[in-house]
Amino acid sequence: MSFIRIQKFGKQDYAYEITSYWDKKTKSPKQKSLYLGVVIDKEKKIFERRIQHKENERLILDYGDTFLIKNFFGQTGFEQLLQRVFGNGLQNVLALLSYRLCHGSAMMYAKTWFDGSYAKLQYPDANLSSQRVSEFLKLLSDEGLQRKFFQEYIPTIPKNKSGIIIDGTSLPNQIHIPLTAWGLSGEEIDKQIRFLLIVDEKSKQPLYFRTLAGNILDVSTLNNSIQELKQYGIEKAFTFVDAGFFSEDNILELYKNEMNFLIRLPSQRILYKELVANHAKNMETASNIVRNGKRGLFVKQVEVNLFGKNAFAYLVLDPKRKGREIDRLIIQNADEAEKQETELEYALSTRGLMILVSSFSILKTEVVQTYYLRQAAEMLFGFSKDDIALLPLRVHSEDNLRGFLFLQFITLVAFTLLKQKLGKEYTVEEALITMRNLKCKVFSKEVIVGELTKEQKQITEKLGVLVTKSSGI
Repeated sequence: MSFIRIQKFGKQDYAYEITSYWDKKTKSPKQKSLYLGVVIDKEKKIFERRIQHKENERLILDYGDTFLIKNFFGQTGFEQLLQRVFGNGLQNVLALLSYRLCHGSAMMYAKTWFDGSYAKLQYPDANLSSQRVSEFLKLLSDEGLQRKFFQEYIPTIPKNKSGIIIDGTSLPNQIHIPLTAWGLSGEEIDKQIRFLLIVDEKSKQPLYFRTLAGNILDVSTLNNSIQELKQYGIEKAFTFVDAGFFSEDNILELYKNEMNFLIRLPSQRILYKELVANHAKNMETASNIVRNGKRGLFVKQVEVNLFGKNAFAYLVLDPKRKGREIDRLIIQNADEAEKQETELEYALSTRGLMILVSSFSILKTEVVQTYYLRQAAEMLFGFSKDDIALLPLRVHSEDNLRGFLFLQFITLVAFTLLKQKLGKEYTVEEALITMRNLKCKVFSKEVIVGELTKEQKQITEKLGVLVTKSSGI
């Protein structure tokens, strides 16, 4: 026999079906109840059974690295800059930037990375399938879009009285496009593209880049680079360039544009040989001693005529390097009886020697340190090739190549901002790998973030990023 019993808990009535039965074991009458639900209408016996289900876990994703990047970009204003440039394409740019910084492998793997990263929740409108990435790289190749970026980006770097560093590197590849051409790469001839990078000397941030055919020599690129920089308000800056840019046309162009410069003099030049003949033998005197950090050098300043212009040459002799190079020279030539004595004398006088030329007078104690500021460009090339995987180039059209190199330049800017903020305690790679180990669990309406380790807390504090315990979707 059954009947319905209503029980009140708090302000709510609940209905239960009560059934009476005979318990054979205890040989006594008993009752069992069945929950019917919340009472909706007592007279009509309408009840609603509200079953609370525990929310099911959907995903576990890499969280810390992309969360850190996005929040850092927001704090520095870099995301806002990209928004002004790319508009509706912002999420694709940020997703690809995160991929290049966090993983840096071939673009074909971007979708696989994206599916396992919190980035897919940060950038729900981004599409990193191979076809869409290829289409987006083609969009990035647009000259108008690139100009808009530089118009927005270059003014964010504080103007100062320091200079710019101009350097180029070879990008070997087998892509069948007009830009790829045979050229000299180090001591080898290879099919390549030339990538010219311009760096702000004081902040060490990349300023600008140019993409050139592989058979174009550095000496022929300086004039156009200066003219392009003028369009973005960069002129009359001190210029650091390597020996590869030394030519009469380039030097006169720098004088014409009133750009002071410091450049290494190539050893093949007549001026180099004249300076060696007239000044190298009496370099090692007390008056020429200069300390550069832990290195002891001899530096001599000489006024020279440089293509009809007044200039200054600096003979820099490194005694330690001289000893190593002389030892090597002796071993290589000791058994060559036919070697002319005059050739050996000249070779001995150039060992350990570097000659720099500038358009204005620099203190002997500062000239070497000033010249080696150009290593900032070489350092950024190293980051591009090693840390954010500039090589090997894996695109198959000129448009995609130009778009990829533009994306790589923006990634280098972001990488530099992160590196400067992290300081010397963490490399960018170390920080992002450490943060990648911070996972999150994704539910239907909420993301629950794991506990931070000591190292993760230190990294987020350095970058001024606050990691919340949870967030909505």
